[in-house]
Amino acid sequence: MYDHVPRRVRFEDLCAALADGRSALDVLPAEVSAVLAAAPRPLALADFAGRDSVAAAMAWLAEHEVGTLLPVGDVVPTRYGDWSVYEDNWLRMRDHIRGRHPAVLVAPWFVLEDVDFWRLLNGRYLNELIRAFGFFTPCLGCHLHFYAMRAVLGQALGASVLLSGEKELHGRKRKANQSAPAVEGYAAFSSAHGVDHHFPIHAIRTDAEIETLLGDGWREGERQLQCVMSGNDQGLDGAPTMSAEQIRAYMFEFAVPLATRIVALRRDGVGPADLQRSIDDAARALLSARLP
Repeated sequence: MYDHVPRRVRFEDLCAALADGRSALDVLPAEVSAVLAAAPRPLALADFAGRDSVAAAMAWLAEHEVGTLLPVGDVVPTRYGDWSVYEDNWLRMRDHIRGRHPAVLVAPWFVLEDVDFWRLLNGRYLNELIRAFGFFTPCLGCHLHFYAMRAVLGQALGASVLLSGEKELHGRKRKANQSAPAVEGYAAFSSAHGVDHHFPIHAIRTDAEIETLLGDGWREGERQLQCVMSGNDQGLDGAPTMSAEQIRAYMFEFAVPLATRIVALRRDGVGPADLQRSIDDAARALLSARLP
């Protein structure tokens, strides 16, 4: 289904390699593996999509030692657009880093994909989640699933940190998936899987601050894929339709523990039917305290 996506690495294949005792390098694109095999340390994984992910990497590099930066994107079934923007954005990231931090090696980019992981967090239990928590948005589970894949990869590669471009405010708008309790959930998952997860631009409030990091007039939302679910967490007034307390409850009572279970089963090589049964059981147990 996603064979058209360039440099795609299936999360199932990564987990299978690790279960067999093989190196994660065995399943990465050849050009990435070749670079990483002799790459200087420390290694940092960078969330890789558009402007904010590049800005986050620049902010981190300004204050921390990094030998190699590995940009990792992701496949999400609700995204659409021209995948060539990834190569364009990688070139821009590389040039920014070369200009200010010439000692840092920027590895080639690739993307991780596990659409069934996405489905289990965001589609399968939608009705129950609305009843249990009083709201639903796929954006929280979406971001958690792609950070979960990066955390597993980061631990396997011995990365020191995972860097993400979540930003709490976009002008005056707040996004549920970039709220403080959401970010706490992502970081908790990554920490439990051996990776320090940092959000260097989360507290940035203005585009002027991003411009200071990048200095090239790159506008928010420019040159990146779009999502058919954009804005679903907001009411007609533009405000979020759920509270911070609801987001925190969803993340820590359901999403993080369920993602943890999905990853464990993936690493055990469980097949589709058994995976579905096991996750149904896990979801039922997690939601039992909230549902009659």
